[in-house]
Amino acid sequence: MVRISLKNKANNGITLIALVITIIVLLILAAVSIATLTGQNGILTRANDAKTETEQAEEDELRKLTQVEAATYLKEHEYTDVSGEKVTIPAQCAVSQAEGENTLEDGLVIIDKNGNEWVWIEVPKSIYENEEYYTNGATNPTSSEDYTNIEKIMQNYATKYRGSYTDEWYSEAQHGFVSPEEYNNHKNAMLKSVYENGGFYIGKYEVGIGEDTYRNYGTDYSTEHPIDETPVIQQDKYVYNWVRCNQAQELSESLAVGGKTSSLMFGIQWDLVLAYLESKGISVADLNEDSGSWGNYSNVAFNITRGKYSTDYGANYTTVNGTYQKPESSVLLTTGATKRNSKMNIYDLAGNVWEWTLEKSTDTSLPCANRGGSLRR
Repeated sequence: MVRISLKNKANNGITLIALVITIIVLLILAAVSIATLTGQNGILTRANDAKTETEQAEEDELRKLTQVEAATYLKEHEYTDVSGEKVTIPAQCAVSQAEGENTLEDGLVIIDKNGNEWVWIEVPKSIYENEEYYTNGATNPTSSEDYTNIEKIMQNYATKYRGSYTDEWYSEAQHGFVSPEEYNNHKNAMLKSVYENGGFYIGKYEVGIGEDTYRNYGTDYSTEHPIDETPVIQQDKYVYNWVRCNQAQELSESLAVGGKTSSLMFGIQWDLVLAYLESKGISVADLNEDSGSWGNYSNVAFNITRGKYSTDYGANYTTVNGTYQKPESSVLLTTGATKRNSKMNIYDLAGNVWEWTLEKSTDTSLPCANRGGSLRR
Protein backbone atom coordinates (compact mmCIF):
# COMPACT_ATOMS: atom_id res chain seq x y z
CA MET A 1 0.00 0.00 0.00
CA VAL A 2 1.23 3.40 -0.91
CA ARG A 3 1.17 5.96 1.84
CA ILE A 4 1.19 9.64 1.14
CA SER A 5 2.86 11.82 3.75
CA LEU A 6 0.96 15.05 4.29
CA LYS A 7 4.02 16.53 5.95
CA ASN A 8 6.19 15.95 2.90
CA LYS A 9 3.50 17.33 0.65
CA ALA A 10 3.28 20.46 2.78
CA ASN A 11 7.03 20.86 2.68
CA ASN A 12 6.98 20.56 -1.09
CA GLY A 13 4.29 23.22 -1.27
CA ILE A 14 6.21 25.65 0.93
CA THR A 15 9.33 25.15 -1.17
CA LEU A 16 7.44 25.90 -4.40
CA ILE A 17 5.87 29.07 -2.98
CA ALA A 18 9.25 30.23 -1.67
CA LEU A 19 10.79 29.63 -5.07
CA VAL A 20 8.08 31.69 -6.83
CA ILE A 21 8.49 34.52 -4.31
CA THR A 22 12.26 34.38 -4.72
CA ILE A 23 11.94 34.62 -8.50
CA ILE A 24 9.57 37.57 -8.21
CA VAL A 25 11.93 39.34 -5.81
CA LEU A 26 14.87 38.67 -8.11
CA LEU A 27 12.96 40.05 -11.09
CA ILE A 28 12.08 43.18 -9.13
CA LEU A 29 15.70 43.58 -8.05
CA ALA A 30 16.87 43.02 -11.61
CA ALA A 31 14.48 45.69 -12.90
CA VAL A 32 15.62 48.10 -10.20
CA SER A 33 19.27 47.31 -10.97
CA ILE A 34 18.81 47.87 -14.70
CA ALA A 35 17.05 51.16 -14.07
CA THR A 36 19.78 52.16 -11.62
CA LEU A 37 22.44 51.37 -14.19
CA THR A 38 20.88 52.54 -17.44
CA GLY A 39 18.08 54.99 -16.60
CA GLN A 40 18.22 58.68 -17.39
CA ASN A 41 19.87 59.24 -14.00
CA GLY A 42 21.45 55.79 -13.88
CA ILE A 43 25.04 55.04 -12.90
CA LEU A 44 26.14 54.28 -16.47
CA THR A 45 24.40 57.37 -17.82
CA ARG A 46 25.97 59.59 -15.17
CA ALA A 47 29.36 58.01 -15.77
CA ASN A 48 29.05 58.61 -19.52
CA ASP A 49 27.95 62.22 -18.90
CA ALA A 50 30.93 62.71 -16.58
CA LYS A 51 33.27 61.30 -19.23
CA THR A 52 31.77 63.61 -21.85
CA GLU A 53 32.09 66.64 -19.57
CA THR A 54 35.73 65.80 -18.84
CA GLU A 55 36.53 65.49 -22.55
CA GLN A 56 34.74 68.76 -23.26
CA ALA A 57 36.66 70.51 -20.48
CA GLU A 58 39.95 69.21 -21.88
CA GLU A 59 39.08 70.42 -25.39
CA ASP A 60 38.01 73.81 -24.07
CA GLU A 61 41.31 74.16 -22.23
CA LEU A 62 43.28 73.33 -25.39
CA ARG A 63 41.31 75.97 -27.29
CA LYS A 64 42.19 78.56 -24.66
CA LEU A 65 45.88 77.62 -24.95
CA THR A 66 45.65 78.01 -28.73
CA GLN A 67 44.05 81.42 -28.26
CA VAL A 68 47.01 82.51 -26.12
CA GLU A 69 49.43 81.18 -28.74
CA ALA A 70 47.57 83.04 -31.49
CA ALA A 71 48.30 86.37 -29.83
CA THR A 72 52.04 85.73 -30.26
CA TYR A 73 51.87 85.56 -34.08
CA LEU A 74 52.28 89.12 -35.28
CA LYS A 75 52.56 88.12 -38.95
CA GLU A 76 50.93 85.50 -41.14
CA HIS A 77 52.83 82.22 -41.19
CA GLU A 78 52.79 78.80 -42.82
CA TYR A 79 51.60 75.61 -41.21
CA THR A 80 52.91 72.32 -42.53
CA ASP A 81 50.38 69.53 -42.22
CA VAL A 82 51.36 65.92 -41.46
CA SER A 83 50.70 65.25 -45.15
CA GLY A 84 53.39 67.77 -46.07
CA GLU A 85 50.94 70.30 -47.49
CA LYS A 86 51.29 73.92 -46.41
CA VAL A 87 48.50 76.28 -45.40
CA THR A 88 48.79 80.01 -44.73
CA ILE A 89 47.68 81.00 -41.23
CA PRO A 90 46.71 84.68 -40.76
CA ALA A 91 48.45 86.84 -38.18
CA GLN A 92 47.02 86.60 -34.65
CA CYS A 93 45.76 83.07 -35.41
CA ALA A 94 47.07 79.60 -34.59
CA VAL A 95 46.15 76.01 -35.44
CA SER A 96 43.93 74.38 -32.82
CA GLN A 97 45.67 72.05 -30.39
CA ALA A 98 42.53 69.95 -29.88
CA GLU A 99 42.61 66.38 -31.16
CA GLY A 100 41.07 66.00 -34.62
CA GLU A 101 41.38 69.71 -35.41
CA ASN A 102 45.01 70.05 -36.46
CA THR A 103 45.14 68.06 -39.73
CA LEU A 104 43.80 68.62 -43.21
CA GLU A 105 42.46 65.08 -43.21
CA ASP A 106 40.12 65.79 -40.28
CA GLY A 107 39.39 69.46 -41.00
CA LEU A 108 42.03 72.05 -40.07
CA VAL A 109 40.80 74.51 -37.44
CA ILE A 110 42.41 77.85 -36.61
CA ILE A 111 41.63 80.06 -33.61
CA ASP A 112 42.29 83.79 -33.36
CA LYS A 113 43.42 85.73 -30.32
CA ASN A 114 39.78 86.53 -29.48
CA GLY A 115 38.71 82.87 -29.50
CA ASN A 116 36.92 82.88 -32.85
CA GLU A 117 37.35 79.69 -34.91
CA TRP A 118 37.53 78.91 -38.63
CA VAL A 119 37.96 75.77 -40.76
CA TRP A 120 40.12 75.61 -43.89
CA ILE A 121 38.23 74.78 -47.11
CA GLU A 122 40.62 73.40 -49.71
CA VAL A 123 39.94 74.24 -53.36
CA PRO A 124 42.52 72.12 -55.24
CA LYS A 125 44.65 74.00 -57.74
CA SER A 126 44.44 70.87 -59.88
CA ILE A 127 40.93 71.91 -60.98
CA TYR A 128 42.52 74.49 -63.29
CA GLU A 129 45.04 72.14 -64.93
CA ASN A 130 42.96 71.00 -67.89
CA GLU A 131 41.20 74.29 -68.35
CA GLU A 132 42.02 76.94 -70.95
CA TYR A 133 42.60 79.63 -68.33
CA TYR A 134 45.32 77.61 -66.60
CA THR A 135 47.10 76.51 -69.76
CA ASN A 136 47.29 80.13 -70.90
CA GLY A 137 49.75 80.59 -68.04
CA ALA A 138 47.92 83.27 -66.07
CA THR A 139 49.25 83.45 -62.51
CA ASN A 140 48.12 86.91 -61.46
CA PRO A 141 44.48 87.47 -62.51
CA THR A 142 43.70 91.11 -63.15
CA SER A 143 41.21 91.42 -66.01
CA SER A 144 37.47 90.84 -65.91
CA GLU A 145 38.03 87.94 -68.31
CA ASP A 146 40.47 86.35 -65.87
CA TYR A 147 37.94 86.49 -63.05
CA THR A 148 35.15 85.22 -65.27
CA ASN A 149 37.27 82.22 -66.25
CA ILE A 150 38.22 81.45 -62.65
CA GLU A 151 34.58 81.57 -61.59
CA LYS A 152 33.50 79.31 -64.47
CA ILE A 153 36.11 76.70 -63.53
CA MET A 154 35.01 76.79 -59.89
CA GLN A 155 31.37 76.47 -60.94
CA ASN A 156 32.23 73.48 -63.10
CA TYR A 157 34.08 71.86 -60.18
CA ALA A 158 31.10 72.34 -57.85
CA THR A 159 28.36 72.01 -60.46
CA LYS A 160 26.36 69.44 -58.44
CA TYR A 161 25.61 72.06 -55.82
CA ARG A 162 24.82 75.11 -57.94
CA GLY A 163 21.43 76.37 -56.85
CA SER A 164 18.99 78.71 -58.51
CA TYR A 165 20.63 81.88 -57.17
CA THR A 166 23.43 83.81 -58.91
CA ASP A 167 26.36 85.86 -57.62
CA GLU A 168 25.03 89.17 -58.89
CA TRP A 169 24.37 92.48 -57.21
CA TYR A 170 20.70 93.20 -56.58
CA SER A 171 20.46 96.16 -54.22
CA GLU A 172 22.25 97.91 -51.39
CA ALA A 173 19.44 96.84 -49.07
CA GLN A 174 20.13 93.21 -49.91
CA HIS A 175 23.92 92.99 -50.00
CA GLY A 176 25.17 96.13 -48.31
CA PHE A 177 27.19 97.16 -51.39
CA VAL A 178 26.21 100.50 -52.90
CA SER A 179 26.71 99.49 -56.54
CA PRO A 180 27.35 96.53 -58.87
CA GLU A 181 30.93 97.77 -59.25
CA GLU A 182 31.62 97.59 -55.51
CA TYR A 183 29.99 94.17 -55.34
CA ASN A 184 32.03 92.84 -58.29
CA ASN A 185 35.28 94.23 -56.88
CA HIS A 186 34.56 92.37 -53.65
CA LYS A 187 33.79 89.17 -55.54
CA ASN A 188 36.89 89.42 -57.72
CA ALA A 189 39.09 89.88 -54.66
CA MET A 190 37.58 86.69 -53.25
CA LEU A 191 38.10 84.76 -56.49
CA LYS A 192 41.73 85.87 -56.71
CA SER A 193 42.41 84.90 -53.09
CA VAL A 194 40.84 81.45 -53.43
CA TYR A 195 42.67 80.86 -56.72
CA GLU A 196 46.09 81.89 -55.40
CA ASN A 197 45.84 80.34 -51.92
CA GLY A 198 44.08 77.13 -52.88
CA GLY A 199 41.15 77.67 -50.56
CA PHE A 200 39.54 79.88 -47.91
CA TYR A 201 38.38 79.78 -44.30
CA ILE A 202 34.80 79.34 -43.15
CA GLY A 203 33.41 79.98 -39.66
CA LYS A 204 33.46 76.78 -37.63
CA TYR A 205 30.13 77.68 -36.01
CA GLU A 206 27.18 79.83 -36.93
CA VAL A 207 27.82 83.42 -35.88
CA GLY A 208 26.78 83.89 -32.28
CA ILE A 209 26.42 86.70 -29.75
CA GLY A 210 29.38 87.52 -27.52
CA GLU A 211 27.24 88.59 -24.58
CA ASP A 212 25.10 86.32 -22.43
CA THR A 213 21.91 87.42 -24.18
CA TYR A 214 19.79 86.48 -27.16
CA ARG A 215 17.59 88.17 -29.73
CA ASN A 216 13.85 87.57 -29.92
CA TYR A 217 11.35 89.67 -31.82
CA GLY A 218 8.33 87.38 -31.77
CA THR A 219 6.95 87.14 -35.29
CA ASP A 220 8.06 90.58 -36.49
CA TYR A 221 9.77 89.54 -39.73
CA SER A 222 9.03 92.75 -41.63
CA THR A 223 11.12 95.07 -39.46
CA GLU A 224 14.88 95.47 -39.86
CA HIS A 225 16.01 95.09 -36.26
CA PRO A 226 19.14 96.75 -34.81
CA ILE A 227 22.40 94.77 -34.57
CA ASP A 228 23.93 96.02 -31.34
CA GLU A 229 25.35 92.74 -29.99
CA THR A 230 28.99 91.72 -30.56
CA PRO A 231 29.35 88.88 -33.13
CA VAL A 232 31.62 85.90 -32.42
CA ILE A 233 32.36 82.50 -33.98
CA GLN A 234 32.56 80.43 -30.81
CA GLN A 235 30.93 77.42 -29.19
CA ASP A 236 27.96 77.59 -26.79
CA LYS A 237 26.74 80.99 -28.00
CA TYR A 238 23.22 82.13 -28.82
CA VAL A 239 22.90 82.29 -32.61
CA TYR A 240 22.85 85.81 -34.02
CA ASN A 241 19.38 85.65 -35.59
CA TRP A 242 16.80 88.19 -36.74
CA VAL A 243 19.20 89.87 -39.18
CA ARG A 244 18.94 90.82 -42.84
CA CYS A 245 21.60 89.95 -45.43
CA ASN A 246 23.10 93.45 -45.47
CA GLN A 247 23.29 93.40 -41.66
CA ALA A 248 24.90 89.96 -41.70
CA GLN A 249 27.52 91.28 -44.13
CA GLU A 250 28.27 94.17 -41.78
CA LEU A 251 28.65 91.77 -38.85
CA SER A 252 30.85 89.45 -40.90
CA GLU A 253 33.20 92.28 -41.87
CA SER A 254 33.75 93.10 -38.18
CA LEU A 255 35.15 89.60 -37.59
CA ALA A 256 38.24 90.20 -39.76
CA VAL A 257 41.58 89.38 -38.13
CA GLY A 258 45.26 89.57 -39.01
CA GLY A 259 44.86 92.12 -41.77
CA LYS A 260 42.58 89.81 -43.77
CA THR A 261 39.00 90.42 -44.85
CA SER A 262 35.90 88.70 -43.53
CA SER A 263 32.61 88.44 -45.40
CA LEU A 264 29.48 86.47 -46.00
CA MET A 265 30.11 83.74 -48.54
CA PHE A 266 29.22 84.15 -52.18
CA GLY A 267 27.15 81.35 -53.67
CA ILE A 268 30.17 79.83 -55.40
CA GLN A 269 31.91 79.58 -52.03
CA TRP A 270 28.94 77.73 -50.57
CA ASP A 271 29.11 75.32 -53.51
CA LEU A 272 32.87 74.89 -53.00
CA VAL A 273 32.31 74.00 -49.35
CA LEU A 274 29.95 71.20 -50.38
CA ALA A 275 32.38 70.01 -53.07
CA TYR A 276 35.11 69.97 -50.40
CA LEU A 277 32.95 67.85 -48.09
CA GLU A 278 32.22 65.48 -50.95
CA SER A 279 35.97 65.11 -51.56
CA LYS A 280 36.29 64.02 -47.92
CA GLY A 281 33.80 61.18 -48.36
CA ILE A 282 30.48 62.85 -47.52
CA SER A 283 27.80 61.56 -49.88
CA VAL A 284 26.16 63.85 -52.41
CA ALA A 285 22.77 62.72 -51.07
CA ASP A 286 23.67 63.89 -47.54
CA LEU A 287 24.81 67.23 -48.93
CA ASN A 288 22.30 67.92 -51.67
CA GLU A 289 19.15 65.94 -50.96
CA ASP A 290 18.51 64.99 -47.33
CA SER A 291 20.90 66.17 -44.61
CA GLY A 292 18.64 65.03 -41.77
CA SER A 293 21.29 62.55 -40.60
CA TRP A 294 23.55 65.43 -39.50
CA GLY A 295 21.40 68.56 -39.50
CA ASN A 296 19.09 70.07 -36.90
CA TYR A 297 15.64 69.76 -38.45
CA SER A 298 12.18 69.44 -36.92
CA ASN A 299 11.71 65.86 -38.15
CA VAL A 300 14.82 64.34 -36.53
CA ALA A 301 15.70 63.41 -32.94
CA PHE A 302 19.18 63.27 -31.43
CA ASN A 303 21.08 63.94 -28.18
CA ILE A 304 23.01 67.04 -27.16
CA THR A 305 25.36 67.19 -24.19
CA ARG A 306 26.24 70.87 -23.92
CA GLY A 307 24.94 74.36 -24.55
CA LYS A 308 21.31 75.44 -24.46
CA TYR A 309 18.13 74.75 -26.40
CA SER A 310 14.90 76.53 -27.12
CA THR A 311 11.57 74.91 -27.94
CA ASP A 312 9.85 78.22 -28.75
CA TYR A 313 12.08 79.48 -31.60
CA GLY A 314 14.44 81.40 -29.34
CA ALA A 315 11.98 83.14 -27.00
CA ASN A 316 13.40 81.17 -24.05
CA TYR A 317 16.41 78.86 -23.58
CA THR A 318 17.13 75.95 -21.22
CA THR A 319 20.64 74.88 -20.22
CA VAL A 320 21.52 71.25 -20.99
CA ASN A 321 22.07 69.24 -17.82
CA GLY A 322 23.88 66.03 -18.71
CA THR A 323 22.16 64.78 -21.87
CA TYR A 324 19.12 66.30 -23.55
CA GLN A 325 17.23 64.22 -26.09
CA LYS A 326 16.09 66.61 -28.77
CA PRO A 327 12.63 65.42 -29.96
CA GLU A 328 11.21 65.34 -33.48
CA SER A 329 10.12 68.96 -33.30
CA SER A 330 11.50 72.44 -33.83
CA VAL A 331 14.28 72.98 -31.27
CA LEU A 332 16.77 75.82 -31.71
CA LEU A 333 20.28 75.11 -30.40
CA THR A 334 23.17 77.26 -29.31
CA THR A 335 26.31 76.96 -31.44
CA GLY A 336 28.21 73.67 -31.53
CA ALA A 337 25.79 71.79 -29.27
CA THR A 338 26.73 68.36 -30.67
CA LYS A 339 29.39 66.88 -32.94
CA ARG A 340 26.59 64.96 -34.64
CA ASN A 341 25.71 68.19 -36.45
CA SER A 342 29.18 68.72 -37.92
CA LYS A 343 31.17 67.60 -40.94
CA MET A 344 34.94 68.11 -41.10
CA ASN A 345 34.65 70.29 -37.96
CA ILE A 346 32.09 72.63 -39.58
CA TYR A 347 29.00 72.84 -37.38
CA ASP A 348 25.36 73.44 -38.37
CA LEU A 349 25.97 73.92 -42.07
CA ALA A 350 22.63 72.11 -42.34
CA GLY A 351 19.67 73.23 -40.26
CA ASN A 352 19.33 75.29 -37.07
CA VAL A 353 19.18 78.79 -38.67
CA TRP A 354 19.32 79.96 -42.27
CA GLU A 355 22.69 80.94 -43.72
CA TRP A 356 22.63 84.13 -45.78
CA THR A 357 24.85 84.35 -48.88
CA LEU A 358 25.77 87.25 -51.18
CA GLU A 359 23.65 85.85 -54.01
CA LYS A 360 20.93 87.68 -55.87
CA SER A 361 17.42 87.09 -54.59
CA THR A 362 14.23 88.73 -55.79
CA ASP A 363 12.48 87.79 -52.54
CA THR A 364 11.57 91.24 -51.22
CA SER A 365 9.95 89.95 -48.02
CA LEU A 366 13.28 89.14 -46.33
CA PRO A 367 15.18 90.11 -48.66
CA CYS A 368 18.00 87.53 -48.72
CA ALA A 369 19.28 84.40 -50.43
CA ASN A 370 19.48 81.57 -47.93
CA ARG A 371 21.22 78.22 -48.01
CA GLY A 372 21.41 75.25 -45.69
CA GLY A 373 17.84 74.96 -44.41
CA SER A 374 16.75 76.03 -40.97
CA LEU A 375 14.31 76.11 -38.11
CA ARG A 376 14.47 79.89 -37.82
CA ARG A 377 16.28 82.77 -39.49
